Amino acid sequence: MGNPNVSTVSDDPATLTSELAAVDEQLAEARVIRRHLVRNPERFSAEEREAALERADQLAQRRVELAVQSERHRIARDLHDGPLQALSNLVLEAEVMERLLQRDPDRVAGELADFKNVVREVVADVRRQLAALGPAALETEDLVPALRRLAEDWQRDTGAECRVRVAGEERPVPPGLQQVIYWIAAEALSNVRRHADARRVAIDLEIRGDGARIRIRDDGKGFDVTAVAPAEDPPRLGLLGMRERALAAGGNLEVRSRPGAGTLVEAEVAMVG
Repeated sequence: MGNPNVSTVSDDPATLTSELAAVDEQLAEARVIRRHLVRNPERFSAEEREAALERADQLAQRRVELAVQSERHRIARDLHDGPLQALSNLVLEAEVMERLLQRDPDRVAGELADFKNVVREVVADVRRQLAALGPAALETEDLVPALRRLAEDWQRDTGAECRVRVAGEERPVPPGLQQVIYWIAAEALSNVRRHADARRVAIDLEIRGDGARIRIRDDGKGFDVTAVAPAEDPPRLGLLGMRERALAAGGNLEVRSRPGAGTLVEAEVAMVG
């Protein structure tokens, strides 16, 4: 892949995905070596220990740089395909209503009601994306109550059932990992809202000594996961963004689904690097 010290980051999504995969592979190897260093320091010279730790740090920094750029692509993609497209449509609808006001004013009231509903949905979509960038809930409360509030708000907005269960150790989760877990849950719920037509959703969080796992399962219509290649991940699904968040946190994310059988999103993140 080259020297991880190089700070330039490609602006091409395909190249960026390739670089991320290469860095992830090297970083996994560097973390294995680092664990050996910690457990058996006497087997390595001081120079070897310093070089191995420095390389792990460099690769981790490179992973952050690539993840940030990938996140920028995702945000731009979501804005273009979501709120910006909707706002463009609203402008066209406003122009139609202007003409309709002159030709058939009695129809304008009905059209205006539909127009306001679309505006409300755009506002809600923007709020969801802003929450995903940096959930304000985590500024005032911990992860578990924030997840419960997220589920309650989602349940109220959709009318579907959404429950949260917590298992494992009562142990604080670092702020960075809290944001990753919260974001994955929020993105998964957003996907359920937009595509799954589900009646029930279950969020299970398990906190362990070495990390945390979150599972979001719905009973919706599901989809063919094999038909969604990572490099061609449609913006509407957000799978690539969720995977990248989990990988950046030293973990992984898996999606299991099939048509008519609901969807399971499962992510694990490491408590330490």
